[in-house]
Amino acid sequence: MMRLDAWLTLPDGGQRRIGEIAFADPDQQGRYASAFRYTTDWLADPDAFPLDPANLALAAHEYTAQNLAAPLLALDDALPDAWGRRLLILRDRLPRGRQNEPNLLQALAGRGLGGLGFFPPGRMPERGDGDADLIELDALAEAAARLEAGHEIDDRCRVLLAAGSSPGGARPKALVRDGDGHWIAKFASRRDEVDEVGLEATALALARRAGLTVPEFRLAPLAGGRRALLVRRFDLAPEGGRRHMLSFRALLAADGYYVLRYADLIAALRKHGERPEVDVPALFRQMVFNALIGNTDDHLKNFWLLRDRRGYALTPAFDLLPDVGARREHVLIFDLGPTPPGPSGLAALGRKWGISGAGAIVDRVVSTLAGFAEAAAAFGVPQPEIERFRLDIERRINKE
Repeated sequence: MMRLDAWLTLPDGGQRRIGEIAFADPDQQGRYASAFRYTTDWLADPDAFPLDPANLALAAHEYTAQNLAAPLLALDDALPDAWGRRLLILRDRLPRGRQNEPNLLQALAGRGLGGLGFFPPGRMPERGDGDADLIELDALAEAAARLEAGHEIDDRCRVLLAAGSSPGGARPKALVRDGDGHWIAKFASRRDEVDEVGLEATALALARRAGLTVPEFRLAPLAGGRRALLVRRFDLAPEGGRRHMLSFRALLAADGYYVLRYADLIAALRKHGERPEVDVPALFRQMVFNALIGNTDDHLKNFWLLRDRRGYALTPAFDLLPDVGARREHVLIFDLGPTPPGPSGLAALGRKWGISGAGAIVDRVVSTLAGFAEAAAAFGVPQPEIERFRLDIERRINKE
């Protein structure tokens, strides 16, 4: 049996113990029972809010699950995905029998993205973070390359184990800071077949021109002519604290394999979002952009909500890329299937879903993506790759 306290760092920097979670010992298949409940102090707080308005309502109730499945996916949101979990395991030397969510939550110690942190009973969160200084960017990139190549951990990897074990996603990355703030540094992977760093910068720039809200970003040079993509963190509040983050995977209770539509995300925003009149058209615009640039990796952990004093609102768009895997089929379904319609079909879907100005949104995305080649060249994407993705995007934007 393991017990952990759930702490929340608020936007103003205050820290509150808001819940308790208990994990049974795992069986031989690694399955374990989990139970969560809010503290009475948090339930009595007039400023309290639910960690997940759809599945973890503020109530004196014990929420149970197997492992950290629904309805407890909002707690699993605090953990990084494949890359960060691997580094957590290496950093804390977790043996195979302890490489599960309870031990990873305890190892992360509240230094992930968002406001949630989990600690042994009686232990309070520590101030500070594990971010590396930006001047260490070359060392971080070199350490990431060594680990991806299967080399042994040495002193050169220590800074990465601290700074790289928090972000989500499967690609090498780390949390860094400079005098201008805190960033997620994203590195090239040895598995990349194209310049994904340059292509992601291109997609972010085009998304901004198309009217999407995206985080501030820039390319940073590395030794040997390489680059890293720096993306400003949006979970950090201007007051010095943090904002709670909730994925659509958790909100929609989507365990394991799921078959969900963009319409399901829009319906959830209308029901649980604080500003659906802003966020619903923004999500539709992101869907159109994903469809026409070919961002097929549109799974539910690439869509998040941020909580502020007023309620839950859509985060800026992130993890945007053309179809680098040549998949063509998307994770999310547009209407009846995972292959998106062309511009006229996307506009028709918007009108069907009650999106004001759907046709104008589609037209702006189409006209913006017509400038893909010029934008990609400005970010140093190799010309053969520019031509490959230009042709793919033109096929999409010219589809009837």
